[in-house]
Parts: sequence; structure tokens; C-alpha cells
Amino acid sequence: MTTDDPKQPISDREKWDLLTRQERLGEILLKRNKITLQQLEQLIAEQDKTNKPLGELILEKGWMSQSDILAALDWQHQTDQVIIESLKELKFKPEEK
Repeated sequence: MTTDDPKQPISDREKWDLLTRQERLGEILLKRNKITLQQLEQLIAEQDKTNKPLGELILEKGWMSQSDILAALDWQHQTDQVIIESLKELKFKPEEK
């Protein structure tokens, strides 16, 4: 059961989903101070209209270089690999509810 009440504990399934969720490119760029929250919101709105990849929109706007985008994508790939390897080591599957 999902709840917005911060006092309610989250289920094991929700914890699992949070721990193994792929970090999105926009989140990575925001955390690394490459874009602002306002820019990310603008990009998401534009992405909804155009269906273009976030990185492509950023390049079109000239907000950062292709190498900055590639570095963020590399970071995204590396963190995904860490999650995959950790899951292989754990061989753990959360209980379905």
C-alpha cells in the first residue's frame, strides 16, 4: 500500500523499488548542478510535446556540451551496472504482495 503520510512505514516492495530504480538523466544532471530545477521542468514539458530525448533537447538549447551529456550517461550506465551486480550477489527477489 502506497501512502503519502511520512509517518507510515513503506513496504519492503516500495523500499526495493526505490533502491533499484534507475536514476534518470535529468536527476543526474540536477544532482551534479549541471541544470537547475526550473530548466529540468522546462525540458520535461518540452519532452512531453516533442518526444525527443532529454540530452538532445539540452544540446539544442546549448546548455551543455555533448561531452557533459556523455559523461552523465556514462555515470547512469555505471550506476545501473552496480545495481545489477549487487542484485546478482544478493540473488534476492522481494515477496510479491
